[in-house]
Amino acid sequence: MYSVKSIDNHIILFLMNRVFLNFLKIKVKRKIYLKNELKKKFLKSIVQNQSVKPLTRQYASYNLTKIPVLSYKIKNTCLLTGRNSAVSNNFFLSRHSLKKLANINKLQNVKIKSW
Repeated sequence: MYSVKSIDNHIILFLMNRVFLNFLKIKVKRKIYLKNELKKKFLKSIVQNQSVKPLTRQYASYNLTKIPVLSYKIKNTCLLTGRNSAVSNNFFLSRHSLKKLANINKLQNVKIKSW
């Protein structure tokens, strides 16, 4: 039979593993984004520049379509749940996760206000 303390430790380990996996996924996405960011900006500037030859602009536009979509769609995501809406920049947690953790006093110096 499990004690309450061991169950809490298992839950904490499960959450830590989940957070770590989400963190790795986010890190890989941001790495791909940084890799292609400069190339994308350079090609966009060529496409929008009217003084460049039309053939060069067309070639730049073609190369711009070859950049993977994943490399320029980056959103902040919650480390616990993976949600991408209402994510706090300070904690990288969604408002739901932030409220749950604040209610059980797992976040230091965070207090929930109600009015």
